[in-house]
Amino acid sequence: MWSAASCGAGLVLAVLAAGAARAQTPSEAPGARPLVIPQTEGERQGRILGRALACGVPRERVETVLKAGRARMLAALGRALTEERYMLALDDALRLETSLPAPSPQACEKARTALERLETAP
Repeated sequence: MWSAASCGAGLVLAVLAAGAARAQTPSEAPGARPLVIPQTEGERQGRILGRALACGVPRERVETVLKAGRARMLAALGRALTEERYMLALDDALRLETSLPAPSPQACEKARTALERLETAP
């Protein structure tokens, strides 16, 4: 016969196991793709690229990263979400960053580091 304590312990273990299964990161879950929100990703990358331009990074380098990012988004999201959400958010953020006064040397160093991370992104 089952006691209340053993039923409670079994229930706790079942809940923990279910929570652990749901808590898997996308790279751990078989066949799962990471969640990409096109507007958020476009805004983040646009800020990085715009600030890099404002800090004097050559336009050719920024355009290379921009093309690679667009290709990654096309592969992850498809054409509609890339063009209608990702690119619009990226363009808006890029325009805003390049219209602001020149960033501080520390901000420029952070922008260059972030640009390098985008350049080496898979």
